[in-house]
Amino acid sequence: MSRLDPLDWALLCQLSGNGRMSYQALARKLSVSPNTVKNRINKLRKQKVIIGFGVTVSMEMLGDEYIFGRISTDGTEKVLEFMKQIVVRWPKLCEIYRTSDRRYEYWARVSGASETLGLRMYLTELDGVTDVEMRPVVFYCPNMPPNYFFNTRGKKVTFTQHQLLVLRSLYEDARIPVSQIAQRTGLTPRRVRKILRELEEGGGIHFSVGYDAFAFGDLEYRMKIYYDEAQTTGQDIIMGLYEKYPVNFWWASITTNEPIVDVGLLIDRPGKGMPIMEDLKETSFIRSIEDFVSYPKVVSNISPLRRKLEEILTEAGLLTESDIIRISPILIDRRKLNSE
Repeated sequence: MSRLDPLDWALLCQLSGNGRMSYQALARKLSVSPNTVKNRINKLRKQKVIIGFGVTVSMEMLGDEYIFGRISTDGTEKVLEFMKQIVVRWPKLCEIYRTSDRRYEYWARVSGASETLGLRMYLTELDGVTDVEMRPVVFYCPNMPPNYFFNTRGKKVTFTQHQLLVLRSLYEDARIPVSQIAQRTGLTPRRVRKILRELEEGGGIHFSVGYDAFAFGDLEYRMKIYYDEAQTTGQDIIMGLYEKYPVNFWWASITTNEPIVDVGLLIDRPGKGMPIMEDLKETSFIRSIEDFVSYPKVVSNISPLRRKLEEILTEAGLLTESDIIRISPILIDRRKLNSE
């Protein structure tokens, strides 16, 4: 079991769908008091589980697709430098991490076949690389709300000037009170509330929470599941795992051109994953399973969805490069990577 208790995890899942949900709305969803919700959020922030609240554009605004893959090497590379080299060269490669079977796993957003081929060629030609796996996937996370950015592509929209003003305030902190947004934008609180509803219902943005699932020392237990598509579907496998292990369940994806499901579960120590895999192997529709533990050391890029919002706000004259560096210090880390 994860060290995050069921209420903490349920709270993070709800906030992942809408980081601006009020204490009252969250309390109704989780059948607890608003004070309990407030205290839990404050506790999770103090414990560095909740890192912050952000806003991004939808996947449809980018027009990209997700790919998933693994990289095998001959072991001669320096692990951290190898991962940094890749994320610096490919900004759309969202994150990469080392697995317990001494391979690297990554996921990325790509636009079209040429970009996919370019990434494959780049990875294949790196020193020490012996094999590159790349699969198109769609994410399916039943533990998260339908509006979670992995569960929906959203819509492609054009923002009005007033919406951009509100988004500029939300860019710094997505849970900023309406009164502060009104003060910064010169709009009335009533107008701000209307714009927030428009933004939430328009499908062009996501309000979410940034969290560290490994803050308490948990590990990620990963399974790559090959199944018989004549007997079941990827969605059914994922739902079965979620219903049986709701506290452990983190995320899942379905390969679009092969009967493969990838699942990530949170566990407090490595031995907790094996019984889950053995239980799943007993079912007739499972052909085989590859499992491993991924280390919590992940090299991440700045979210392309976040960068797209920055581009929109910059083009509107509402954001400068110095603003971005001040508000998002991760950019400083990225520049350091570029200079190494």
